Amino acid sequence: MLFDTDILIWIQKGNVKAAKLVAGEESRNISIQTYMELFQCARSKKDHHLIRDFLHEFDFFVLPLTENIGHRAAVYIEEYTLVQRLAVR
Repeated sequence: MLFDTDILIWIQKGNVKAAKLVAGEESRNISIQTYMELFQCARSKKDHHLIRDFLHEFDFFVLPLTENIGHRAAVYIEEYTLVQRLAVR
């Protein structure tokens, strides 16, 4: 199963339902984009360690950015950034 950033943030904030969903899956994957987004929110080295420990504890595999995924991401960004007012940090 491929999990998005929001699910992982919910778990980190104590959402039991999200944690059970993730724990119930045998295969836990995140994209490299999700990995980077998690670390982008870190404010200290302690946060970095907590994120790494969390990903290790749940045995997540980080999927690389392929050419196809990169192209699709660019298309979605071009199509939805102005409509949805996606924030750039």
